[in-house]
Amino acid sequence: MLPLLLPPPSLVRASSQLSRTLKVKQVTRLYIRLSSTSTPTLLPNVSDIARDGEDQEDRDDQQRVTTKSAAFSHFFDARTPLPVSSNTLSSNKPKASHEITSASRQAVANLRQAIRTRAPVHVIQAYGLLVQAHQRHAHDVQDSSSRALDTSQISFPVRKNDIQTAIKCLIQHAQTGGRMDSDLAKACQQMFDDMGQRFGFRIGPTDLHRQLHIQCLSKRPASDICNAFEQLRTKHPEWRTTWVDWNMVISHLVNRRKYEHAVKVWQDMLGLGVEPEEDLRRTMERVYTAINKTIKDEDDRPQLAQEETIVGTDSVATTIMSLCEQVSIGHEHDSELGAKLHAHVGQLRQEMDSCPRTANDTTAWNALLRYEAFVGGPAHALQTAKQAYRPDLFDASTLSLLLRLHTEELNDLQSSDEALELLDQIQTAIDPKRSLTADDQCYSVMMLGLLHNSSLEDAAQPSPNQIREAQLLYDHVRSIGLPPTPLLVKPLLVAYCEAFLPSLPSAIRLVDDLLESLPASSRKSTASKARKANRPATIDMAIILSVIEACVKLKDIASARNFVSRLYEAGVVISATDLLLLMRRLMGIATSWSEAFHIYRSLNLFPTWSSAGLRTPTTGLDERGYLSLLDHLRTLTFSDPASPSLPLAAPPEELLGILHDMRSADHRPTCIVYTSILDYYSKTPTPSYVGVQATHEMLKRDEGLEPDLPLINALMNAYNRVGEPAMVLAIWDSLIATRQEIDGVTLSVFFDTAGRHGLLSLARKAMGTVRRLEAEGVGGGGRSVLTKGAWDSWLECLARCGRLEEAIELSFGEMRKSLFREALDRHDFDVVDDGGGLTVNELLTKSAQAPVKDRRGHVVGPDAKTFGVLLRFAARERDRRQKRYTAGLLPGPPSEARIGGSVIGGTSVWHTLKNRIREELSWLYPQVKHVGEQTSL
Repeated sequence: MLPLLLPPPSLVRASSQLSRTLKVKQVTRLYIRLSSTSTPTLLPNVSDIARDGEDQEDRDDQQRVTTKSAAFSHFFDARTPLPVSSNTLSSNKPKASHEITSASRQAVANLRQAIRTRAPVHVIQAYGLLVQAHQRHAHDVQDSSSRALDTSQISFPVRKNDIQTAIKCLIQHAQTGGRMDSDLAKACQQMFDDMGQRFGFRIGPTDLHRQLHIQCLSKRPASDICNAFEQLRTKHPEWRTTWVDWNMVISHLVNRRKYEHAVKVWQDMLGLGVEPEEDLRRTMERVYTAINKTIKDEDDRPQLAQEETIVGTDSVATTIMSLCEQVSIGHEHDSELGAKLHAHVGQLRQEMDSCPRTANDTTAWNALLRYEAFVGGPAHALQTAKQAYRPDLFDASTLSLLLRLHTEELNDLQSSDEALELLDQIQTAIDPKRSLTADDQCYSVMMLGLLHNSSLEDAAQPSPNQIREAQLLYDHVRSIGLPPTPLLVKPLLVAYCEAFLPSLPSAIRLVDDLLESLPASSRKSTASKARKANRPATIDMAIILSVIEACVKLKDIASARNFVSRLYEAGVVISATDLLLLMRRLMGIATSWSEAFHIYRSLNLFPTWSSAGLRTPTTGLDERGYLSLLDHLRTLTFSDPASPSLPLAAPPEELLGILHDMRSADHRPTCIVYTSILDYYSKTPTPSYVGVQATHEMLKRDEGLEPDLPLINALMNAYNRVGEPAMVLAIWDSLIATRQEIDGVTLSVFFDTAGRHGLLSLARKAMGTVRRLEAEGVGGGGRSVLTKGAWDSWLECLARCGRLEEAIELSFGEMRKSLFREALDRHDFDVVDDGGGLTVNELLTKSAQAPVKDRRGHVVGPDAKTFGVLLRFAARERDRRQKRYTAGLLPGPPSEARIGGSVIGGTSVWHTLKNRIREELSWLYPQVKHVGEQTSL
């Protein structure tokens, strides 16, 4: 159910009725429009209005405006009370002045720009300016209010994500050096404190986790770290800490060798009932081992030295393996790399000769065998292993290593029997008593060999026979009781999915085997209990994506749904980023909107890993995922089955339902989200009134949203595009009556609406109101709202309403002077001033021979777009007159006919306008000389 889209509580119905309700609204609106054709008081015909007097237009327009202005003015003016009493309190929020609001938005924009630079100095400086802007903003709001206001009523335009990102940026910079300077720590602390105290945001687990991270990165004693952690938990008792938080503190103490403090933190964690994971347990094992070493007698010092040697051996062995890999992939001629490798091998051999425990260490022998294969080949390494054989010396990792070293033999495998023979040959050499058991890694290596994927140079797809032999090897592994691990399943599954004709049934059977072996999997009757009792089930995302890509390739949406259902029943947890990827890929093969939204609803139920590295499963997408999904949905197109050539807009109840899900997940939709949805419904091939109206209804019920000017402009333009001028006029009247901010876009939308519906008298009043407000210094932030775009819309409005000559005179006269004067006041010209100061008359003279441009390279004044519109209207009038004369409706020859002033001196307005452009704006004439040459009728 989507309660934000439903009527009042007394009229609420089931969510299944919502679609029907919206359809009824659409039919009712269509009926009203059809019936209104005989009602002259609703929306008169454009041509009739052009012929009628402006006084009659004024009376009709005023009657239309008053019917809806009161119902919607509350959305744009916080001082206007809501008609519903329950919302009165939220609508009475005082606002800051336009200048203060503009400065606040600029401060937020500067902070976001500083974050993008990733420079801590810029971030801290921009945040300081942001705090100052907030202080001015809060002071201005308090002065305009008659009562005390709390933090949430200030309506400062910063978002919580802005401050979180700034803190994250400083943390990432400190991580590169391993320590956080005091200046950065102090800045992060201030941002954290301001987040709740100054800006009124809720402090969440992610914020506390990052604050703890800051404490660990700062240069503070161990006792201070423990105290800071305890103070955070005390100050925020609702914080449910996880083992990740405790592991951060304990690991930090262990790295500083503060073992006593680490033990105390560990005991506190156990006392609070936090369940540690395996990584933390291993960390504590090292802690207790270190403590026991420090309290032993002097007689145990040699043993301690041996333990330290083993630790050093592991590091040397890892380095040798890494260097061998680097040399094998193309660095054979790197003498420095080779010398480093030989030095580490010499050190390892020396340690193995001097220390018996190192001589029996499997990791050391694996590194040595890898080096022997690099020097003498795999046969030489196998011979070395055979000579060094001792019981319990090698394990399955050694067997897997030697298998990987036999690259040529693996690439020559033709059957599963040959693969098993190769495994037997290697095992016989290093384990004559057959005490070793090959693990999944060994069989995975052989499977890759059968599929010819073990060679980096061979990227060809496996043949059906190779896949069959790999399947036989997999069946053999299952028959001997080895569980189907991801490492074992992945090669064969990828081969099935990436074949020329993917075999989805075989791939899904492999997934079923894998799901049955997961800890969270059990029978259906106990599935939910198992998921609660065990750790969340995870599968390699490469496996999931392979099956999904095969479904996409075959456009098999049924198999995709079946596969997704199996994953959900098994309790598989994936990341929010991967969940979004699955949604987008499967929506790409959907055949209808209902199918696409069914995919969204199914996948959004999946448990996902939360952000900030916290291993606490949540449900559905994160905030960034929701925003990306909305962007993707607006790119999808599905046709109406009755009219295949007509694209259908997304059902409003489904699209807006995603916003409801965002709120449920504590991600509040912003003004940008609503603006994009309004643009979507208004700019589809057939603008959707139901979509615009439903979005507006949701906007009015979003009490926590403070609409900005782009959102208001988008709402006005949406109603304009769906043919609802009364709503546009109601919004405009609300903005003007309360003297709220408007800009050139607002004015352009109003003029466009007035021109399309013949409301010239209201357009003239709007022009007069804007000029009066600018003369009084109200609105616009010191800049004129009569921008070039607004002027173009005003001229087009005049032309649509039959005042073409007036529009032409304005384009050559007042429009040019006004825009030149505005640019002069802003010093926004690219011409060089000679020191005497440019004047409007000088610019008029210059513009006759060459375009006058601003510092951004844009033409100041009317351009090709402006005169192109006027020429098209003039050509339309020319063709209309010619058609009427040809039909005998006009007396006399064409050169002497005059219709409403559309002919001047026996020549059409189109010819007159072209000649005037050629004479007064010669540089512009080549760009528009062909406009209107073709007949428009």
